[in-house]
Amino acid sequence: MTSVAPASTWPLMLGNAAVFPALDGGLSAPFILVGDSDITAVDPGAFARQLDSPRYSFQEALRAAGADLILVSLGTSDTLDGATHQSVQEVLFRAIAERLGSTPLTVCGIGRGALQLRYTLARFELDRIDHQVRQFVSYSSPTPTTAEAHALNKVGSWPAIPRKLEVAGPGVSADSFDYENSAFDGLITGAATNLDPLFTEELGTNIIEETIDL
Repeated sequence: MTSVAPASTWPLMLGNAAVFPALDGGLSAPFILVGDSDITAVDPGAFARQLDSPRYSFQEALRAAGADLILVSLGTSDTLDGATHQSVQEVLFRAIAERLGSTPLTVCGIGRGALQLRYTLARFELDRIDHQVRQFVSYSSPTPTTAEAHALNKVGSWPAIPRKLEVAGPGVSADSFDYENSAFDGLITGAATNLDPLFTEELGTNIIEETIDL
């Protein structure tokens, strides 16, 4: 089990972000993981512990791959375009500002965190703001409500710039992916039933292989 003490914590309008650099001296290759208050803990230490099972630590695997982990814990919100958007936007801006070098960002959202990332990235692109995200992983994203679908449609529904990867449900094969009709560019397998553990070794390994290129 890995240590769960972050190097720093960023207070956000709605929640917080805990920062775990891969190396001393700052951020070099940020991997931003946005949680869902219905699935992941809001407390940074508790959220970090959810990335560890007795046999596998996704946090340590990211570190070994040279990636910095930024855990974003969002409070509860019923909209995509309010405080949650501003909080995710703040994390992206700060990660870019504190990053050493120019390695693009990788983002992964769990549950509503995935839906929020989808909205925020699409809104950045509509506003012609360079979010510098190359890979977007969507993990267990819910179906948008009518209001959320309306908000997404106003910003183009999906971001166009990053490569979009979907975490498949338990037991789903990568061979079943419909490249022609999906909004995603690829499928990542290995998720556990009921998201327990949150990151299996298979899922964590597949995410890192698909997204980390240092």
